[in-house]
Amino acid sequence: MEQIQRFPVNYFANIFSPVKMYRHRGDLGWLKIALVFIFLNACLIAPLSLSFARTESFELGKIMPNLYEAVKTGYSGPAVNMKINNGILQAQAYELVDGDTLISINANKDFSVSGDQYHKKVDHYKNALVFQKNRLILTDENGFGFSVRYPQNNAGKKVHSGDDLAAFAGELWFQQFKVNLIPLISGSMLAMLFLSNFVLMGAVSLILWLTKFSSYSGIQTFKQAATITMFAAGCPSILAMIAGFAGANITVLLMIQSLGIVIIIAFIFFRTKFLSEESMN
Repeated sequence: MEQIQRFPVNYFANIFSPVKMYRHRGDLGWLKIALVFIFLNACLIAPLSLSFARTESFELGKIMPNLYEAVKTGYSGPAVNMKINNGILQAQAYELVDGDTLISINANKDFSVSGDQYHKKVDHYKNALVFQKNRLILTDENGFGFSVRYPQNNAGKKVHSGDDLAAFAGELWFQQFKVNLIPLISGSMLAMLFLSNFVLMGAVSLILWLTKFSSYSGIQTFKQAATITMFAAGCPSILAMIAGFAGANITVLLMIQSLGIVIIIAFIFFRTKFLSEESMN
């Protein structure tokens, strides 16, 4: 006689045995299924959020593509040794104006800057990268624009090309806005994972539920089908989480989880044939 276990212990006790997953298909109510579904998504989002939190730089082109391309192609030297000490920039003066694009480094000029926190604008320019004495101004014609205070700790970069200049600007921007960006990106990824897994696991549950119309199946309700799916997703999701902490990207994590669910469902069918308890006995 099996020992009666309470949730969530009973969930983890069953996910390692195909037979137990099937026999305990009636153990989870809808609330517990919802909690397990949240846990399965958390397994995937946790390593991704941690990996992003450890990131020290951000490619400027992902949020300001027009400025990024203009800097990469527009700046060709001279080499500039840019140093930041106690929030103050030290660098050789440089300025390039190319149509609606402005690239300025430590120029003794006052530029008219307007707009709110995320939509700064430099008058007369659609794209602007302005390294001032105590702050960096970045604006893009797509509407995004930022004012970035230099860090108080020492920082610097030897700039030889447009790639170097764009990378340095991206690093400075990311240091200031990282605290805002991590929850935003984590939330977006979580929403995407919720939707993806809802479709995947809902489809698997529906297919399992449709077996009720056969003469042999012991799966009689959609809740039982959903419970089997939640059990089947347990080990693949944990394995995907481990792979994520090892450095795998979101595509690999989703592949591990989805392929794992299909394989475990196949094992359950192989061991039980989805028979009712009367037929199995």
